[in-house]
Amino acid sequence: MEERFKSAVCVDLFMFKFDGGVKKVLLMKRKNTGSNDGEYELPGGHLEPNEDLFDAMIRETKEELLLTPKRSNLAILHIMHHHTGGRINFVFGLNGSSLSPKIGEPDKCEKLVWADANNLPKEISTKMQRIINNINKNILYDNM
Repeated sequence: MEERFKSAVCVDLFMFKFDGGVKKVLLMKRKNTGSNDGEYELPGGHLEPNEDLFDAMIRETKEELLLTPKRSNLAILHIMHHHTGGRINFVFGLNGSSLSPKIGEPDKCEKLVWADANNLPKEISTKMQRIINNINKNILYDNM
């Protein structure tokens, strides 16, 4: 039987809040990971064996931001099928207005910033910029 194409499954967190009427999104500046270091990305990671999407997002949020969201507070906002990268990203939304995220993995994260969701930092990957723009336009699915 011919081997089928396989994608890694990833979860990302679009944590947002409103500050003076401006929608802000939490971004992490990567370091020492060997992938996209120096760029801002959404917090997140890969699905582990026998883990569902929500459990993966909760685990990654605990590890990276020292927060433990409830399943009922998470919702899938966007799916990005990244063909060339061999990944499919499920992006969850979480209202961060009353939350205080902290860097949970200082060896992999240089800093956290609340960025204007419509005016992102220049040090952001094309894929992340596209995902955030799609969320701002309520586009559920995209591929690249």
